[in-house]
Amino acid sequence: MERISSTIKQSRTEITEIMYSGINAEDKIIRAMEIKQEADILLNLFKECEVDPECKKGEAAELFSKCKSGIADYTTNVKTMDPLKFANDMKNESEFTNGLQVQLIPWIDNAEKITTDPLEKPTSFEHAQQVEKNCVAFAKDVRKANKMLAKVDELVKALVNNKTTAEQQIEEQRTRFKKIASIAATRVESMRDLLIRWQEVNTSAEKDGMDFQPLTMFLKCYAVYFQ
Repeated sequence: MERISSTIKQSRTEITEIMYSGINAEDKIIRAMEIKQEADILLNLFKECEVDPECKKGEAAELFSKCKSGIADYTTNVKTMDPLKFANDMKNESEFTNGLQVQLIPWIDNAEKITTDPLEKPTSFEHAQQVEKNCVAFAKDVRKANKMLAKVDELVKALVNNKTTAEQQIEEQRTRFKKIASIAATRVESMRDLLIRWQEVNTSAEKDGMDFQPLTMFLKCYAVYFQ
């Protein structure tokens, strides 16, 4: 019974640490399984004491009574540790790390290079059409990345440990992403506007031998978009 009493006291502290400290989910699973196994052994040991008349005599009776009460609380506390929940926590941590470090950040790093480099100056209407297609393709890629960002952001809410740090990390990437998305949208609008102006110049040349107004507007747009 001395062993039962001392183990209950020791395990009570360990269970509290497992449930409320910042240890990682994998360690929680291992330690919870060990305590559950130990609890089964302890419960069987207590059952042996229950049928032993000597445990209910003299000073031993008081210790037996304390053990009986303690083991009931101990069993309840052991049940609060759910290895399946800890496994799910570990899964969430892994998915967050993978989504942020392996998918989102590398994409943002590459996208920043694309948005930092100036657009290729089109030398013909057909060339401008190709540049516009490239801008549209990149904008679609940005929309896909936005879904990736939203997914990682959602995973942050499910984290148990280091949640504040994770929120700061995702906020940093959100700021970078917004800048990329803004440039991507602006480039699509600019190229479409330029194509409209360019088409007006071509139409004007075919109809009236080049009206200067469409040409002037086109040259102004071109100068603004490709400084």
